[in-house]
Amino acid sequence: MKRIREFLEAIAYTGLKPSGGPAAAPKKGPRWLVSLQDRGERMLSGGPAPNDPLYLTNRTTAQKVKAWSLIGVPCLILAAGIGATLYVLEPHSPEAVKQPTAAEISAKILPNVGKDFKLAPAADLQVIEIIVSNSRVTGIVQNTGKRTIAGAELIMDLTNATGSQVGAVSAIIGQIPAAGRRDFNISVKQRDATYALVREIIQR
Repeated sequence: MKRIREFLEAIAYTGLKPSGGPAAAPKKGPRWLVSLQDRGERMLSGGPAPNDPLYLTNRTTAQKVKAWSLIGVPCLILAAGIGATLYVLEPHSPEAVKQPTAAEISAKILPNVGKDFKLAPAADLQVIEIIVSNSRVTGIVQNTGKRTIAGAELIMDLTNATGSQVGAVSAIIGQIPAAGRRDFNISVKQRDATYALVREIIQR
């Protein structure tokens, strides 16, 4: 253990006593140890001390570039590594999602809607006015088509002032010419009826 300690102290405290104080007299040892100590001293001191007190100012351009490159090159390498790491780890913005059109949505939900299903044509007969008053329901129907309607039946739900259903009635309407109108007027038994809602129109 003593030899190992002396060996480590000889390397760490080159030219000095381990406990401080004046420089210790160099001890002779193996050549390889002396060579290793000399190399360590030269590496730590950066070479022999210059004799010129203005050696920093009198350095050549190549020496200045070399000195700055020792600091600048590692910094550039470190900055490039950090930039590359951030670029790789940074999540890329997602691509804009294309919104499907109404036709595409319909095709996915109802793929056979155009083949097996057809909408019924709009009715030519429309109720343009309806009034409930004094236990009677009166109104006007309009023929919006280009042909005469032989007759029609209106089925209506009756509600009171609060919207609750109190009954249902039907009105029979005679012939209605093309683009013409016809009035209807029927009595109801529900005295509390306030509104009439058309549930169905049956053309004849």
